[in-house]
Amino acid sequence: MKVKEVMKKRVITISSDKTVADAARIMTNNRVGSLVVVKNHDEPKGIVTESDITTVVAKGIDPKKLKISALKSKKFRKKSRLITVKPEDNILEVAKLMVKNGVKRVPVVEKGKLRGIIADKEILIISPELIEIVSEKLKSKVNAVARPTQTISGMCEDCGAYSDELKQVGNEWVCPECRA
Repeated sequence: MKVKEVMKKRVITISSDKTVADAARIMTNNRVGSLVVVKNHDEPKGIVTESDITTVVAKGIDPKKLKISALKSKKFRKKSRLITVKPEDNILEVAKLMVKNGVKRVPVVEKGKLRGIIADKEILIISPELIEIVSEKLKSKVNAVARPTQTISGMCEDCGAYSDELKQVGNEWVCPECRA
């Protein structure tokens, strides 16, 4: 089966000069979990997800002031390369690509122009046997959970402040100030 047979052709987009708050509003109004960042209305340059918005808020950054273009920085993303597929690509190969890159949604691009988007949900609906592939992804995430001896970034479970130096004390992840 080909991507073009299951992709969503109506893609909600945003330009990189808009703010993260604009992205949140557009996602909410359209009931979607991501927006494709475009240049000139149909040239994909990136993708903004609910997770990106959550990260901005968790870091205490004002989403009304932060531009979408700033989300490309390493401060927010581990990977900055946009993963795309073509309408003629095979669904099984796309599912493997998504698992390998740890993404849930992939823009469909043809001749540099945005033609659609495909998400893991569409793939699972048409091909339930791919659940095994998705389960591989979940297993790798379980293995990636922080160990008690590690230092992680996140919200302190004691004071609620964001910290890049959380350590586990008892059953809570706490910042250096709360550990003192």
